[in-house]
Amino acid sequence: MGRHGARLRWVVALVSVTVAVLATIDHARQRQREHNASPEAVTVTVEAMLPQPDQVADLAAAYGWRDGSAPVGDPENQSVLLRLRWSGPGQPGTYQVILLDNRLDPPRVVPPTGGWDATGSTGFNWAGSYEPLAGRYDFLAGAVSRPESSDSLRTPDNLGAVSTRAVAEGDLVALFRMGAGAAPLTDPADLLVALCYVDPTGTPRWAKPVPVPS
Repeated sequence: MGRHGARLRWVVALVSVTVAVLATIDHARQRQREHNASPEAVTVTVEAMLPQPDQVADLAAAYGWRDGSAPVGDPENQSVLLRLRWSGPGQPGTYQVILLDNRLDPPRVVPPTGGWDATGSTGFNWAGSYEPLAGRYDFLAGAVSRPESSDSLRTPDNLGAVSTRAVAEGDLVALFRMGAGAAPLTDPADLLVALCYVDPTGTPRWAKPVPVPS
């Protein structure tokens, strides 16, 4: 019995150690999954240019806009050409890129006109499901539809995001227009980018502010 009891205690101890190790591994994997699903896991760099109207098409083409579809400038509406690069875990779903005029409080969404990534033209969009972000993040407090912009069949004229796949390594070029009534912008550092991760169901999971350098 003594030898049997000692062997039984050894087996129980071995099982306990194995369970503890597996629990530690599972906890580490869970923490890694949580990290991969967080904004901290994504590294983003951004560059913004303020081209003259006659420079927009050439500059957009130089930064990757292909197939002769590069957008043109509008003398009555200042253009902002944005180039965004990121790296991190690939995820199902999309990144929605929102450009904000940080001179205002709360920052005003700068309407986009389109974008270009590795798959081609991205277009732009807005969904009502994005608007709860305004209550979660101060820098997106102005990202809500105005009553006169509530037509669900079109993008509200005071909002808009450029969509791109949430791949591990990405590069996006996007064009925005400040708006006919906006004060002239002279320093790109007055802009702020919000990178928002939206899962495959269309639910926004997080938003990450990305300062724009001068």
